[in-house]
Amino acid sequence: MNIIKFYLFWIIVLYPFSMNSFSQSSMNLDFEVRDYLNTSLPELWITRGEGFKISLDSIEKHTGKYSLKMENPDNPNNKFGTFMANLPIEPFAGKNIEYRGWIKTKDVKTGYAGLLFRVDSADVKGLGYDYMNDRGLKGDNDWTQASIKMDVSKDGTRINFGGLFTGEGTVWFDNLELYVNGEKYIDIIEPEPKKTLSKEEIASLKKYIYPLRTYEPDGGDTKDLKVLDKLIGNSKVVALGENSHGSSEIFKMKNRIIQYLAENKCFNIFSMEADMPEAYRLNDYTIRGEGDPEKLIRDMNLLVWSTEEVLNMVEWMHKYNQPKQRIEFTGFDMQDYRGAVNELISSFIGNEAVESKINILKKKLEETRAPTQQNSSGIINNRGEIDTILLSLQNNIDTSSFQIPQKAWLQQNIVIIKQYLGDGDADYNIFSWRDKCMADNFMWIKEQNPNSKLIIWAHNGHIMKTNTSMGSSLAQKLGDNYTTFGFTFFDGSYLASGSKGLTSYKATTAYPGTLEYLLNQLNEPIFILDLKKIKSDNNKDMKWLMEQLKYRFVGATVLEDMNDFMNRKICDDFDYLIFIKTSSSSILFPYLR
Repeated sequence: MNIIKFYLFWIIVLYPFSMNSFSQSSMNLDFEVRDYLNTSLPELWITRGEGFKISLDSIEKHTGKYSLKMENPDNPNNKFGTFMANLPIEPFAGKNIEYRGWIKTKDVKTGYAGLLFRVDSADVKGLGYDYMNDRGLKGDNDWTQASIKMDVSKDGTRINFGGLFTGEGTVWFDNLELYVNGEKYIDIIEPEPKKTLSKEEIASLKKYIYPLRTYEPDGGDTKDLKVLDKLIGNSKVVALGENSHGSSEIFKMKNRIIQYLAENKCFNIFSMEADMPEAYRLNDYTIRGEGDPEKLIRDMNLLVWSTEEVLNMVEWMHKYNQPKQRIEFTGFDMQDYRGAVNELISSFIGNEAVESKINILKKKLEETRAPTQQNSSGIINNRGEIDTILLSLQNNIDTSSFQIPQKAWLQQNIVIIKQYLGDGDADYNIFSWRDKCMADNFMWIKEQNPNSKLIIWAHNGHIMKTNTSMGSSLAQKLGDNYTTFGFTFFDGSYLASGSKGLTSYKATTAYPGTLEYLLNQLNEPIFILDLKKIKSDNNKDMKWLMEQLKYRFVGATVLEDMNDFMNRKICDDFDYLIFIKTSSSSILFPYLR
C-alpha cells in the first residue's frame, strides 16, 4: 500500500461516523451552504489536514458564492489536506460513475491536488479507489476540470468521495458534479431544517414518551422503569448506547437500567465495548472478588471506562453476585492482542514446547504495529510466521486435556489475535472490520450461553441497526431478539481525549434543526422516546422525526473544529431513544485526572 493510499485510507477510517451520516439528497457539491457552527467551512463536508488552513473563499471561485480553499506554506512531513463525505449507495451501485470537479492551484510543490473516490463492500473490502496520484495538478494551474470514472460494484455498500492536497502551496476546489451512466445527478437543495414544534406536534410527541424519575442508580423507586417490560418484551439482547464515551448521566442511567433488567427481567450477562480477555478478567472480581477493580477496569485498554461511574456499576455487580453468581461481566472488543496472549501463557504453564511457541508468538506480535497505527509493515512482514504459530497452537488446544469450555475459550483467544491482525487484505476497511469482529465475538458469547439474556454497553454508532455496524449484523442475526436504546443529551459536557488531554470538554449546545433542540421543547428532563411505535404508527404529525435529522454523535476523541452532530434517520437506527437534558463529564479515577 503506497503512502498516499495508506494515509487516505486512515483519514476515511478515523472519521467514519460523520461520513456514514451522509445519506441525504442534498450534498452541497458547490460548497454554497456554510456550516451552522463554523461558517468558514462548508456544511456536510469533513475537512482535515495537519498544518493546512482550510476555508471557504468568496474571492476566488469557479461558480457561485464560494470555493473551498486549502493552504499549506510548508509541508516537511508530507501531510495531506482532505475534504470528504459519503454518498448514498442506492443511486450508484452497479452503474458507471463519473465524478468531476474544478481545481485551481498556485505554487503547488512536492505533491499535487486532485479528487478522490473510494467504494467499499459490506465485508470490509475496498472494491475500487482512485486518488488521482498519477495525474494530480502541480505547480500553477488556472481552473481545470478533473475527472474520475469508475464502475461501482453492485456489492458496494459505501462510497467516500471528495478531494485532497498533498503538498505545499494553495489549492481551490469548486463545482463538483456526479454523472450516473452519463446523466448528471442533480444535487437537490433541501428546505430549511425544522426549528420549532407546533402545539399539535408537541401534544402528539408526548404520546410517545415515557418520563423517567432519575438517571441516578440510587436503589429507589423503579416504577418509572416498569415500562421497559413492555418495550423490551421477550427480547433476549438489549443494547444500551451512548452518544459520547464520557457522559456521567448516561453512564448512570445505563447502570440504573442494568440493575432493573438484572433484578426484574433475569438478564444475567453484561457485555461491554472492551477488549474481550481483559473484560473476562474483570469478571473474576464481579463474581469472586479477585483483584483490584480499578486496575482491572484500567486494563480493559480504553481509558474512558476508567471512571467512578463504571466502578460503581462493577461494585454493584459484585454485591449482587453474593452469595451466588447472578450476573457475568464480559466484553467483545479486539483492539489489543496482549490479553489473549496472556490467557494462552497462563493456560500452558509447565508445557515447555507450547510455552516456547507462545513466547515466539509474543515476540513477533510485539514487533508488529497495530492496524490502527500509521505503519503496517510490521504486520505484513510477520503475518505468515504468526499464522503458522497460531495454527500450531490451535492444534495444541484441540489435543490438550482441557475441558470443552476451556478449549472453546482458548480458541476464542486465538480468534482475538487474528482479528487484531486484520483480515490480511491491504484494502480492508478497519472500522467496518472492527464492528464485524465485535459482532462475531458477541455472538460467540451468546452461543456459549444459549439460555441467557444479555445486555450490551457500547457507543450509539456500534449498536445502531443500520450501516455496516455491529448492531446491523446483530439485528440481521437476532431479529426481534435484539432491542436497541440510543442515548443523547441537549447540552453540557463530556469526557474525551483532545487538545487538553483526557479531560472534560464542553459540548456544543443543540441548535435549531437538531433533534435534541426539538426534543428539548417538551420540557421533560429525562425520558424514553418510543421510536419503534412512531415508525409503526406512521403518524403524520411525526413525519419530521422519520426524516433525516441532525443528532449528536461524539466518540472517545473530541475534534474541536468539528460539528458534534450528524444527519441520520434516527427511527431506522434505534428502537428507542433516551433523552437527558444536561450531561456532565464522567469522573476519571483520581490518579488519571
